[in-house]
Amino acid sequence: MILDLEPRSTSVNPVWWRIPAHLALIAYTVAVSHGLASRLAGGVLMGLAAIAVQFAGHPRRRVRQAAVIAAVVLGLAACLAAPDGLAEVPVVIGASRAPGAFEGGLALRAFTVVVTVAFGATIAYISHSVAGALAGVGVPLLVQRSIEHEALVRERDRARALLAEVQAGREAETQAAALRERGRIAREMHDVLAHSLAGLSVQLQAVRAVAARERVGSAVLDPLDRAAQLAKDGVAEARAAVSTLRDPVGLGLSDLPALVERHPGRATLAASGAAGQVSAEAGHAVYRAVQEALTNSARYAPGSDVAVLVAWAPSLLDVTVTNDGPAPGREAVPGQGTGLGLAGMTERVTAAGGTVTSGPHGERGWRTHLEIPTLEDP
Repeated sequence: MILDLEPRSTSVNPVWWRIPAHLALIAYTVAVSHGLASRLAGGVLMGLAAIAVQFAGHPRRRVRQAAVIAAVVLGLAACLAAPDGLAEVPVVIGASRAPGAFEGGLALRAFTVVVTVAFGATIAYISHSVAGALAGVGVPLLVQRSIEHEALVRERDRARALLAEVQAGREAETQAAALRERGRIAREMHDVLAHSLAGLSVQLQAVRAVAARERVGSAVLDPLDRAAQLAKDGVAEARAAVSTLRDPVGLGLSDLPALVERHPGRATLAASGAAGQVSAEAGHAVYRAVQEALTNSARYAPGSDVAVLVAWAPSLLDVTVTNDGPAPGREAVPGQGTGLGLAGMTERVTAAGGTVTSGPHGERGWRTHLEIPTLEDP
């Protein structure tokens, strides 16, 4: 049962500071420019360059490439139209985003060379100094720095995916060890306690039969009858305890908040509806399904926000785990899984009387949806 769950993490939307920052750059460029034409041209070109920069992180590679080229070209044009402004900023931003747009290769090298020459020539022209051409050297340095940053991000994504898998494996190993210990205790109880009580019950029945044959009074027979009944009840209780010990007791719905909190990426957990009850088997199936979905998100959707929604209905528990696919400029972590994760998830949920569906979500994301019947109120 889960009550009043709140999101465990929130993602920061950078738009709230990007817009004021670009507006400040445009305002400064317009303010320091001389003449109406220079101010108008500088402001418009800076505004268009700022818009282009916003698309430099678009999920589609072609859009990213066009945005980076537009930001650089418009920024250089704004430098020429308003040389006293800060039009160099969109050029620098565009150059830093080039590795994510061109993804290495000849296209990135050609872009770097062209922008290096163009930027150096523009700065030399507006500064009326040949030494200004050295500013172009900053472009390949920015590109190289961005390449190194992307490599670092890829390694971080790989480490996070590995961490998620290690956590799942360690948890499964711990539970397996606990089940083995419970099985050992159950065997000991069965061999010692249940057998001893069964033997005692047989002996008491034999004594009772002898006492009845010898026509012993009720003062002896009644205690023997009570002792035999107690031994019989003890055998039944011992067998029930052994059966309980042998039943696998897994993690359930109450453990979902800790699972989401341990997720190495950004994940939220929320609940809606009046909380009900599900069987222990169903709760364990839901836990394992959410765990598998989070592990897959860490591997195949690095940088994406993962949303886990638990929705209670009168006779149904609805659980949905969604992600939006890899973040712009990020790729799925290379590696081959066993291919048994989704199959195991489906088997557990089906055995608990539920259904599970998995499939694409949006343009690049993935969605896992579970429906589990709830227990009827007594």
